[in-house]
Amino acid sequence: MPCVSHEICREGLKIGSRLTKAAIVSLSTLFSMSGIGSSMASPAEAWAWKHRVLVVFAPDGRDDCLAEQRQQLKGTKRDLTERHMAVVEIVGGKAKTVLGAELEISGPELAAFLRKDDDSFEVLLLGKDTGIKLRSREPVSANEVFALIDTMPMRRQEMKKQGG
Repeated sequence: MPCVSHEICREGLKIGSRLTKAAIVSLSTLFSMSGIGSSMASPAEAWAWKHRVLVVFAPDGRDDCLAEQRQQLKGTKRDLTERHMAVVEIVGGKAKTVLGAELEISGPELAAFLRKDDDSFEVLLLGKDTGIKLRSREPVSANEVFALIDTMPMRRQEMKKQGG
């Protein structure tokens, strides 16, 4: 598969409306209370409508792109917190929150949710609506991620509420 630098996604895995979200939450609650479909829970439940998630896939901890992506995110804790973000690395199939909000996420479940079926390096930005906002096979600068987030309507509302 050819290397694609960056792709901003206008489609993807989105929960379309608050009504749809409410229906999904109701069904999830019903299933969990009855013990039916406990494995049906989406990994997105860990962050939906609370956090934006930057997911970094890498085949192993020695990957050069992973090292560069870590360098790009160094010193961004304040910016991540301000934007309600978490950075999750999935290295060798194991997920770990490395920056921002601590999320309990399974590497294989998140990979399946994102339809990622190989262990190549890839960076994905997921919005609070769980939609894929950016997908890149190369490291992405923190400034690029923050600039993209700051153009999103939900983020603009947050900035307005914060007085900035």
